[in-house]
Amino acid sequence: MTRTPRRRRRLSIPTRIFVAFALVIVAFAGVAITSVAQHARTAELLRLLNEGYLPLALRLGMAKARQDGYWRQVERAADSSPAAVRLLNAARQLRPSTQRQLHHYLERAERLAEASGDSLSLPPVRGALEDVETSLQELDGEYDTLFAALDAGDDEAASRAIEALRPRELSIGRQYQDAYGHIQDRTEAIGALAAERERQAAITLGILVVLALLVGVIITVWSQRLLHPLPALQERVAAVAEGDLSARPVEPRRDDELGRLATDFEAMVTALAARDERLRELRRMQAQIVEALRAAIVVLDGDDRVRTVNPSAVEVLGVAATAEGEVLETTALLDRLPELREAIDGVRADAAPRFLQEAALQAEDDRERFVDVLVAPFAAESGSVLVVADDVTDALRTKARLIQTERLAAIGRMAAHVTHEVRNPLSSIGLNVEMLEDEIAPGDGEARALLRAIQKEIDRLSGLTDEYLRLARLPAPALEVDDVGDALASVLSFVRREMEATGVDLVEDRDPDLPLVAFDEAQLRQALLNLLRNAREAQPEHPWIRVAAKREGHGVRIDVEDRGIGIDEKGRARIFDLFFTTKERGSGLGLPLTQQIVAAHGGKIACEAREGGGTRFSLWLPAA
Repeated sequence: MTRTPRRRRRLSIPTRIFVAFALVIVAFAGVAITSVAQHARTAELLRLLNEGYLPLALRLGMAKARQDGYWRQVERAADSSPAAVRLLNAARQLRPSTQRQLHHYLERAERLAEASGDSLSLPPVRGALEDVETSLQELDGEYDTLFAALDAGDDEAASRAIEALRPRELSIGRQYQDAYGHIQDRTEAIGALAAERERQAAITLGILVVLALLVGVIITVWSQRLLHPLPALQERVAAVAEGDLSARPVEPRRDDELGRLATDFEAMVTALAARDERLRELRRMQAQIVEALRAAIVVLDGDDRVRTVNPSAVEVLGVAATAEGEVLETTALLDRLPELREAIDGVRADAAPRFLQEAALQAEDDRERFVDVLVAPFAAESGSVLVVADDVTDALRTKARLIQTERLAAIGRMAAHVTHEVRNPLSSIGLNVEMLEDEIAPGDGEARALLRAIQKEIDRLSGLTDEYLRLARLPAPALEVDDVGDALASVLSFVRREMEATGVDLVEDRDPDLPLVAFDEAQLRQALLNLLRNAREAQPEHPWIRVAAKREGHGVRIDVEDRGIGIDEKGRARIFDLFFTTKERGSGLGLPLTQQIVAAHGGKIACEAREGGGTRFSLWLPAA
């Protein structure tokens, strides 16, 4: 079985850089230690010279000079002068002190010489000083003889004593001179050795410094080459942060942390690019879904700025498609839907959704529309809010029409049943009245007047039953797209002769460019005739009727006005209720029938007080 060779484990980049700079530190530490050691050796030699040999040589020179001066005093002492004898005796007393000082300086020089490795240079000096010490001890007796002769005034004995002292004193001077010369020679040798060591130290330090600098330069260049991918990697990170996710090649043969980091980073960039592509695709799908929704979608951020508006929001809520980035207050949505402000604040306060059911929305065309609005938190931590609105105007109208239709159907069924039960007895009663009228004598006027009154009431009841049947059996409108202005003109032309016969001043005000409307001409004609006749009957004196047709929003508005006594507010609230009438003998069926016809056409009808007196009925039909 072939075994895969194991890859040699390499040191990490921080470890390699640490080892490299540790080598630089060691190199410079070696230079420093060598410099310190050489300077320490040179300092020991200089200390040996300054604190050992030079003070000792100075004391030996002084001892030699004192010895020469002392011998001259010995020679002058032969004249037996008391002052010379006293000076000689004083000088003799100082000689042991000089010896002690020389021994002191010699011992210090020996310690320093031993520390610096030059201990073999001082034994001759010590031997000379010991010989001097021995000579001084031996001369004590001879000086006693000299001083005795001087005290006795025996010049000849004193001269003999001085001659006996001469060779020994001269020997002491020579020993001092030899010791001084030995120290002097050694001082010169050590000075030359210190200078040579200093020169060698300077050369060595120079070489070591050059080597250390060379090592530092080599390691710096090596570290630079080792870390040179970092600037490129930093530029790549900055480019990725700005959105550049394009693939780039990785430097080959980099089997270290930086190489693996660059490889992993490029793999991460590739993964990010793939993820961003998936996110963009998801956003496109979400945008398509949101744009295709029939419900209006508006997203607000924490500062009440519009962030998202779908096309349905433009149609349902009237928010402009260019409203993204604008503050909510500038979109006029709160003016159309004031309840939205409180709902948004409530959602931000407790993060609980709010629902506005069948909220009234004032459209741009002043038509009142109704919407179901859901306000929910979109991103609670940022204060964003999602507003979803669904136009339920048509649904409410359909619901109202269904309720009204069911109500009228129920009433119609009841009216049909009642009418059926009433019409047959009315027919029998009418027939019997006619038969009674034939039986009454022609001269009996009172009986005939009573029969005519009964017949009139029978006819009124028959007409009332016919109205019930029309209300109960109103068929679905057969809508056809046509000019409603022409239909209105036809109705006014039909009733104009009737109105003029009763003294009604009929005024027509019609726009020439009315939009086309889908309507059933027969039913619309019946509704308009009901309104015109009601207006005529509401004005017993100086009757005046104005009929206006104007374009309003996405439809046509037809107004029928009169200057009668008007209807109070309570009456206007019930004007379209079945069987409610303000006439003395009205049936209360005409206006409900008119309302049913208008509702079947998808329109609406309203009654309002006219400024200056009278009543205005406004009928609105949607454009085709």
